Amino acid sequence: MVDVSAARALMADSLGFHIIFALLGVGLPLVILLIEQLGIRRNDPLILEHARRLSIATIILVVAGVASGTIISIQMSLMWGKLIEFGGPIMGLAFGWEGYAFMLEAVFLAFYVSTWGKVKGWKHWLLGIPVAIGSFGSAFAITLGNAWMQNPGMLNIVDGVVQTDNPLGALLTKTAFFMVSHSVAGYYLATVLCVLGIYAFYTLKFKPSGKDRQAVRHIMFRLSATAVFFVAVTAVLGHFQSQYLAESQPRKFAAIELNEKTRTNAPYIIGGEWQEDGTVEGGIRIPSMLSILAGNNPSAEVKGLQDFPKNTWPMLFINILFESKLLLVAIVSGVSILFTALHYKKLHAKYRAWRYKKPLLIALLPLGPLTIIIVELGWMVAEFGRQPFVVNGYMRTDQAFSGQIGSWGYIFPVLFIFLFIVTTIALWLLFKKQGKIKPAKGLL
Repeated sequence: MVDVSAARALMADSLGFHIIFALLGVGLPLVILLIEQLGIRRNDPLILEHARRLSIATIILVVAGVASGTIISIQMSLMWGKLIEFGGPIMGLAFGWEGYAFMLEAVFLAFYVSTWGKVKGWKHWLLGIPVAIGSFGSAFAITLGNAWMQNPGMLNIVDGVVQTDNPLGALLTKTAFFMVSHSVAGYYLATVLCVLGIYAFYTLKFKPSGKDRQAVRHIMFRLSATAVFFVAVTAVLGHFQSQYLAESQPRKFAAIELNEKTRTNAPYIIGGEWQEDGTVEGGIRIPSMLSILAGNNPSAEVKGLQDFPKNTWPMLFINILFESKLLLVAIVSGVSILFTALHYKKLHAKYRAWRYKKPLLIALLPLGPLTIIIVELGWMVAEFGRQPFVVNGYMRTDQAFSGQIGSWGYIFPVLFIFLFIVTTIALWLLFKKQGKIKPAKGLL
């Protein structure tokens, strides 16, 4: 029999892989719409061909997402059945919404991909909007359920099951708003940068010239400008989400920010380390900065970890995960902003020429994977920071574990690794077979 800690690790591995498929499935419909809109506006069949190929890749990722979601569902029912029983009236509504949203995405994706060259111009572009709405809806619904687990509010529990006459109100909370908006903006950013990296690779490998080079550069600028927009959006949302976290989940906030005791003028600590007794050693301390960040005032009181019972402390390594996330955010943001800024028309031609030089193109290659890691780290901070509870304040993780799984439970991460490899090979073969992009007939 797998114990609770092993089951939790298995679930974390599975979700880590699932997030990759999920975020690309959410982000690609938006990216395709951006590129197709650019092609229609510029009356450029080459740009439209780029959009068409990406839409085919989206089908592969949607199929992978279906397989991934199926594995997660089986794993949830076998390993965490008590959680589903406990929160069924609320979580069931979120899961139901996710199913409807996926149906919307899948049906219109089939229409969208199969009608290239048959339905043209803005009419075809409009067919892609329900795909983007459906993909957003899937992420929206699932994140609502997770937000409820993070901050469930006051619950009425009868015979071990949550009772409510307003499951919608339980889901649509301020916590849900911040988690959905910040997460989905991160998914869009990661996908945009993944596609931008693919075009950087395409430029390095094929060295496009003439109309192809012009089309690729228009697409790359559109993607980089979109990336900078989402960098700004996620930064603003992240700040306000942190302030709300300090109010709504002070235990998690204290662990993330290395705040050991309740105080005003709380310092912001960079590089410190938690000790077993709940004290912090080392690090660079910026006086009063945590109080300013949390409450817009150096005199704002910030609750400390020592105010909470030790058996409810989160996993204290979440601070390392959070600081690693911020470091990667700085790298991704800096390169994205630099590449976009070099397109500024009033900039001297000598500097603008750096945009498509080999060093900067190489720097663009890892931005997508790095942003996926940022998303993974963000979810790890959220999930590990909720421990030892699965429904914060009500149900501990060991109470949610149903135990209906034996030593074969490790098949789940193996299946995800296999699915990841197969999906990667399928995408590689798709783009390798099609090679250098040429304008397709009949797209305009």
